[in-house]
Amino acid sequence: MTITKMRNYRSMLRSHILRPHLIETHWMTDSRTLRMLKAYPSIFIKPNLGSGGHGIIRVKRWNGGYEVRCGPSRKIVGAHSVLTAIHSYRKVKNRYLVQKGLSLAKYRGEIFDIRVFLQKPEHKWTISGMVARVASPHHFLTNYHQGGHAETLQKVLLTLFQNNKTKVDACHRKIEQLSTTIANTISKWHPTRELGIDLGIDRKGYIWIIEANPHPGYRLFTQLSDNSMYRAIMDNKRKMAVKA
Repeated sequence: MTITKMRNYRSMLRSHILRPHLIETHWMTDSRTLRMLKAYPSIFIKPNLGSGGHGIIRVKRWNGGYEVRCGPSRKIVGAHSVLTAIHSYRKVKNRYLVQKGLSLAKYRGEIFDIRVFLQKPEHKWTISGMVARVASPHHFLTNYHQGGHAETLQKVLLTLFQNNKTKVDACHRKIEQLSTTIANTISKWHPTRELGIDLGIDRKGYIWIIEANPHPGYRLFTQLSDNSMYRAIMDNKRKMAVKA
């Protein structure tokens, strides 16, 4: 069974621990999209299958109309043509989700989120790596394939919380707890041995679950000067390959 974004979302909804950290997400329909555009300053429209940020559309209120972006392409449209603009970026064969947009915190002027790489080489999930993904200037996605780059999570959190180590440590613990709970919850319903979990921190410091990917990329970790997390990921991959 293919592990899709909606399957993961519905699995996590069953957890009372994860539910408060989930972003409102629905199957995309024209009527649902219009309702969410009225309710929120921005929304994201994502393929149910896929990774790397490919095919993600952002719609944002803009001077009485809307800005619709997908990759480097951008359209400014009125309310009467916003659906037409959205559909121009959609691929007919794909099914899409619509998700409330977040006001993500920034690092040195650019939005960032957090990638947590989890693996299960034995009988227990382990966190092999955690890294902050910082978007390129003027980009709305942080993914490696969309120009995002890696920064040490500790450095980014210290900047966010103005060198308050107590808040940084608390945030770090919460990220670890949420990530492990996500992995245990999803694997209960959809067996997998690797997960890349993307978490966002909003401007008020609250942690949100963006999504969980069953086939996560690991190139981002090669950008760090300390390669210990990359080595841990590769070591665990080798262990899992032997046991496959």
